[in-house]
Amino acid sequence: MPLIETAAAPLLLWAVIGYLLGSIPFGLVLTKAMGLGNLREIGSGNIGTTNVLRTGSKAAAAATLILDGGKGAAAVLLARFLAGED
Repeated sequence: MPLIETAAAPLLLWAVIGYLLGSIPFGLVLTKAMGLGNLREIGSGNIGTTNVLRTGSKAAAAATLILDGGKGAAAVLLARFLAGED
């Protein structure tokens, strides 16, 4: 029996997709794209929303907050769409 046909395969796939979505560092990506410097060298060195705000860009901080929150929602909605309604 191939691994892909087991009952755990969809759960494993959703876990991998969720992990990959969660690993996107939007704070780092946005600050580099907006030319605000290397976020790891600014403020606390954290790549989260609060440290993006320390760069002085409220727009980048708001975008980071929305995109980071959206990662979790996207993973749940994608799994729900692929699995169907229960």
